[in-house]
Amino acid sequence: MESSKTQKTKARVICNPASGGGDYEPDDVKKELGEFDIEWVATEKPGDTEAAARQWTDGLLIVIGGDGTVNEAINGLGKAGFPDGVTLAILPTGTGNDLAATLAIPEDPDEAEDAIRRNRVRTLDAARVTSEGVGEMFFINAATGGFGAETADVADEDMKSRWGKLAYARASLEAARDFDAPEVKFTLDGREEHRMKAMNVAVGNCRYVGGGWPAAPRANPEDGLLDLVVVEDAGLAEILSLAPSMLASSSDYLDNEGVFHARAKKIHVETSPGGLSFNADGELVGDEPVEFEVIPGALRVVVGDGYVAEPET
Repeated sequence: MESSKTQKTKARVICNPASGGGDYEPDDVKKELGEFDIEWVATEKPGDTEAAARQWTDGLLIVIGGDGTVNEAINGLGKAGFPDGVTLAILPTGTGNDLAATLAIPEDPDEAEDAIRRNRVRTLDAARVTSEGVGEMFFINAATGGFGAETADVADEDMKSRWGKLAYARASLEAARDFDAPEVKFTLDGREEHRMKAMNVAVGNCRYVGGGWPAAPRANPEDGLLDLVVVEDAGLAEILSLAPSMLASSSDYLDNEGVFHARAKKIHVETSPGGLSFNADGELVGDEPVEFEVIPGALRVVVGDGYVAEPET
């Protein structure tokens, strides 16, 4: 009879070949992570990752891909109620790899695999999004609206392939020229209301979007709160002057004039139709009234050695 000491931990690997995942070969990953009993799932179309994650209720779930692939996995786990027995790990292969930046997971494959072997695990919050357009969806990183969402739309796959991480900086210049800041009402925890003309809105559980822009630089994914960061209507010149600091991964610009920052468990956002469109981890939410709600302690996640829950300010 096999000793329990030699039994391997179950792991499902979801690999998105279209997001750089083709750089990982099943046999190589199984060899490098030999301490796990690995089941390999290669995705072929949108929705495959969500389905594979939703069906996984116990063991390690390793996602190979970019932020969009990870978001699909988070939605699958969320729709399954974030099973207690699942631990998420990522091998980042996308253009931005923004979640990996907060989790301190290296983009180098050998170093990322080493982080999985070391098995440093933290329990992170997630977020639920509800609106008339999408019904219910989930994210673990961040949602953006306004200027940030327009930038994500401009930075299409062709631009990413040509410019890499610089695609987001280039797209921001194009998006800024035509963006007209709408009037937006924010309601925090059902009672605190704020109205302002918003160039950009970020609701962050983690910190980065757009290939390293610190959209919510003080976000702590373990504090049971979501960070709301609003860049108010300051005109194109002010936005472009902020851009270098906002694109610097070490930047904390929240005390700048024209930047509003607050924390809440629930954040309701409402604007005129067509005025402010959101995406969550790159997935379109729409421009209807939308509510973001934190799910405290939703998911166990493998993090890198450099991970800190509370960033230095």
